[in-house]
Amino acid sequence: MKNIDYRLILDALYEGVYIVDKDRKIIYWNQGAKRITGYSSEETIGKYCHDNILNHIDVYGRQLCLDGCPLRETLVDGIARDMDSYLQHKRGHRIPVRLKAMPLYEDGVITGTIEVFTENVESFSPHKRSDMTPSKSLKDALTGLPNKLYFEHFLNAKMNDYRILDIPFGVSIVDIDNFEGINNTFGKQLSDDLLVLLADSFRHSIRMADMIGRWQNDEFVFIFSGVTNDSLNMVCEKIRVLSEGSCLRTSGFSDIDITVSIGASVVRKDDTVEKILARVSERLKKAKRKGGNSCITK
Repeated sequence: MKNIDYRLILDALYEGVYIVDKDRKIIYWNQGAKRITGYSSEETIGKYCHDNILNHIDVYGRQLCLDGCPLRETLVDGIARDMDSYLQHKRGHRIPVRLKAMPLYEDGVITGTIEVFTENVESFSPHKRSDMTPSKSLKDALTGLPNKLYFEHFLNAKMNDYRILDIPFGVSIVDIDNFEGINNTFGKQLSDDLLVLLADSFRHSIRMADMIGRWQNDEFVFIFSGVTNDSLNMVCEKIRVLSEGSCLRTSGFSDIDITVSIGASVVRKDDTVEKILARVSERLKKAKRKGGNSCITK
């Protein structure tokens, strides 16, 4: 047993594992961490976790690497911690993870901390999720999400369910702030890359949505079943925080920061498809007029 190389065992794990010493310098990074984050051990070992490589944020958008880092707190008091957070992939999009920080001891003294993390897939809604569209004609060619035509069919079906079964739902439209300026400054390719990045963040992180689609140009659309005004506001705020916590990492340019404006509404008794879309669009315009990086849901 003395000759076992435990690094081989850790590298075989599906979970991400990395170890920091007492100064929070990364001294080990396994293959699972590379798979989840996109960063190799060559890119991380020797750096410090407070270099903000993974740019962890919590569900409120607080940057954990700067405030509330579980690794740092465990180094101080030796208490193991686990929490849900979002790390930033090397390509820039956000990934939900469940992480656990545990102290490492040598002769009774804390000499480092080990963090184990895995992708945290949220519970699916009880209604069928529409990630997979039935044909290319109903799929956005750039992002792979359902397109506007598919959304319109899906929304009509949701409206019929509401009238017959009284199942409430909410609709939100998400618009990227200053997208035209980004396109003019950085060009169409990077603008397209930004759309794909946000689509990946939403696809990985907003698992309770019945549907996530591309509405038009720089807009995305979401449908959520069984929501109230309060819960719709909460999930829209999560979308805003995740967008603000993402950035497009480029070569030759500085990173492109992202914010979005969101308009949303829960269906009403007298609604038609046209009415709810008009209300959501008007709320989106109000969010844009506020200066962006905001959501209006009622």
